[in-house]
Amino acid sequence: MSVLDQARLVIYRFHEAGLEVFLINPKLHKDPQAWKLPEGVVKSLTENNYQVIELDDIKGTDGETLKTIAIEADWHEIPSIRGIIKHDVRRVKNKIKQALPCLEEGTYFAVKDAFKKVLPKEYAALKELKDILIDRNTVTNF
Repeated sequence: MSVLDQARLVIYRFHEAGLEVFLINPKLHKDPQAWKLPEGVVKSLTENNYQVIELDDIKGTDGETLKTIAIEADWHEIPSIRGIIKHDVRRVKNKIKQALPCLEEGTYFAVKDAFKKVLPKEYAALKELKDILIDRNTVTNF
């Protein structure tokens, strides 16, 4: 897998609290305040026909540029879908784990809370997503 296939993912959903984004805490036991956007493989997400919103790239602390994309998804509901054959459920779970190996280390936050938790360089990606979704919903619901 190439570094070019990796991207920072802004996984979002609309829930009771409004817009929520999925953040992970890979060091939950060491630092419960260290939340960040997950990283994943772009190719596996685009192959599965997810609607992808391309956001501005994020510059890392080491100077590297990381592609940033947003997708609407509620990952916690996928394994519990009834009526899918067991084999298909395992296949879906394996695909998700391949695309997002850090999935079990995260949870959803209301976007206003996520702004307080993410790194400053990730804040811009969340703000951009919020602005895009507000514009999209304004046009759709007008």
